[in-house]
Formats: sequence, structure tokens, C-alpha cells
Amino acid sequence: MSNILLLMSGSIACEKASGLIPVFQDRGDCVRVILTQSAGHFVSSSKLLELGGEAVFADTFALNEEMQHIDLGHWADIIIIAPASANTLNKLAAGIADDMLTTTLLAAYSLNKPTLIAPAMNSRMLAHPATQASMKTLQSWGYHLLETAYGELACGEVGRGRLLEVEQLLAAIDAATKKPQPRAETTKGRLLITVGGTREAIDSVRYIGNRSSGKTASMIADHLSAAGYAVTALCAESALKPVLAEVITFVSFEDLAKQLKRQLSTENFVAVIHPAAVSDYSIEALLGADNQPLCTTGGKLSSKNSLLIQLTPNPKLLGQLRGWSKNTEIKVVGFKLTDSRDVQVQREAVGRLLSQDSIDAVVHNDLSEITEEQHSFHFYTNASANANDCNGATELSAGLQQWMEKAP
Repeated sequence: MSNILLLMSGSIACEKASGLIPVFQDRGDCVRVILTQSAGHFVSSSKLLELGGEAVFADTFALNEEMQHIDLGHWADIIIIAPASANTLNKLAAGIADDMLTTTLLAAYSLNKPTLIAPAMNSRMLAHPATQASMKTLQSWGYHLLETAYGELACGEVGRGRLLEVEQLLAAIDAATKKPQPRAETTKGRLLITVGGTREAIDSVRYIGNRSSGKTASMIADHLSAAGYAVTALCAESALKPVLAEVITFVSFEDLAKQLKRQLSTENFVAVIHPAAVSDYSIEALLGADNQPLCTTGGKLSSKNSLLIQLTPNPKLLGQLRGWSKNTEIKVVGFKLTDSRDVQVQREAVGRLLSQDSIDAVVHNDLSEITEEQHSFHFYTNASANANDCNGATELSAGLQQWMEKAP
């Protein structure tokens, strides 16, 4: 049994989010709700109490409830904001505390309670630079930012911004709050997944890297962990880390290659999923203006002098994974990012990977399909020439699970 504090801000999705309350009650959890003034236009306190809420709070200065914004944080085991409007996200990131919701969340911060934020809004509000910056800020402070779903919005438009369905919210809550299962209790086998991007050091502070945050891979790791797999995640130091998986960190291409070889050769994994953004090049030499090698041992290069960086190509890791594996029947899933609007060019790139005997499936997306509002994936296997299209990491995770459990 858990004490769950549900915070609801102004959105038509309040009706959907209220569906969490009877499910929590059926599971033996106790739910208290905080409503913003705007949320009260979409759902009533009496309705939430009827659904099974123990108490509903809306006024910071209500008689005899002046300290509830402090007490509720101590009472809660889990805090979830659903729906989280653009207004609420931006206020929280700015540290504004002008209503019961924002005041309570700020007061609860140092209590280290698992806190999930489920946004819901119009896709253009979601894509606004202020909203995107606020979400990144909140995530950097340790809050669990959930994805939004893609589909028809309340305004009639189609795009990203829908609140996740109740089942998806519950899965995200469980993934963020449950402890990993002990190895002996897992029934579906062990998985290895790579997360984030490599960094190749230039000196003690500079590096060559990429923009990968590891968010998609981290969500896949948590989804599959919650589904009963024992997941080991090889994570870039700078990446977002999964909650449920065993985490092993890496920095450079060499680090990742060594960890992949070590893990695959010593552990019996049923599948390896490889979405990490691996550098195509490592640094071979650093040369000064006189073309003489520079010494970078123990320090930072001067920014006053010219610098020539010589790069050397890195070998492809994906094709070596099965050869390194202790389990010769391991399933190998690669990820392919293209940068061409030409569908034929995209398909040819995917086909080159699928033609390799060492690769069983490919998750593909193109830069032209990745926006702040939408992140689409196309899932190909050797058994089919057609892709299964997935909108967002949640759908992709479910698709990967379904494929692994059906594949021979």
C-alpha cells in the first residue's frame, strides 16, 4: 500500500487522469488530490471523492489546512502531476509557488519522493521553447518527465500532446517506483541495452560528442525491466539513466566496446538492443601549428594556439555483437538514423543492416521525422519487408517486447 499524491492542473485531460484514482484504490493505495483553480473547471472535488479520493485540496489558505502544503509532501510515498499543463510546467521550472499545487511540490523537493510529471497540452504549446526548456530543467532536477501521446487533441488537431492512457501512466509509475526484481525472480531472461552517446576526449575538459540524451533507450530499459526481464544498461555518463535496470557507465567508444565484449562473453543474454549513438571516429592525434603532436596529459589545452585534430574511423560494433556473445542464439536489435527525405535511400540503409546475418531487427528513424512534437520509429525485422510504425518510446518498447516474445 502506498500513499499517492495526485496533482491535477488545468486541462481537459483531468477527466482521463481521474481514472487513476479507482485503480489505485483497487490496488490498496490511498490517494489524496490537489487541484489548481483551472483544474476545477474540468473536474469537481465531489467527483474525485466519489471515485475514491481520500481528500481533495484546492486552497492553500483553507481554514485549518494552512500547513497542508508542507504536510502532504511528508505524507506521500509517490507524487504524480497528471495532467501537467504548460502553465504549470513553466511555473515549476521558474520556482513560482502561487497556488496549492506549486507550493506543495516546491516544499516536497528535498524529501526525495519519486515525482512523475505527465504533460498534456496542444502540440504547439508543447513545442514552445519555454515549455521545452522547462521540461529539461525539471528533468535535470530529478523529476521523471513522461512522454505525451500522439493523436487527436481536444482542439481537433492531430499531433503530440495527449496525456498518456491510464494503463501507460500506471506502467510509468511502476517503472519509476518499483525496485528491480532479483535476478533469480526474473522469468523472461536477461537483456543488454546501450544508452546515450559516446564522448571522445580532446583534453581534460573538451570532447567530441553528439546530442543523444539516452531518453529513448532509458525508457525501453525500464519498460522491459517492468515486464519481467533482467536488464543491464550500458549508459553513457551524460545519459539519462533507467530506474529499474542495472546500470554500468561508459564514456568513450573504447569504453563501450570493452563493456559490450565483457558483458556478452560472460553473461547469457537473450537479446542485445543497441540504440547508443556511437561515435564514428576516435581521436588519433592532436597537432599544433607546427604539425607536432601536443601533450594533453593532465591538463587543458591552451585556447590561444592552433589545433589540428586527426580522426581515425571506429569499427562498427553492431556486426560484432553476436560473435562476442556467449549465447549463439542471441537476438540483436540495431538502430539506424538516416538524414534523407528520400524513402528509397532510407529503405536501402535499413536493408544493408538487415542483410547481415548478425542482425535480427532494425529500429529506424530519419532526422526529418524527429521534432519537439513527435518522435517516430519504424521497426523492421528479417521476417518482414514492412515496418511496424511506433509513435514514441512507449509504443516502441511495447513493440520490441512483443517481437522478442513471439520470435523463435
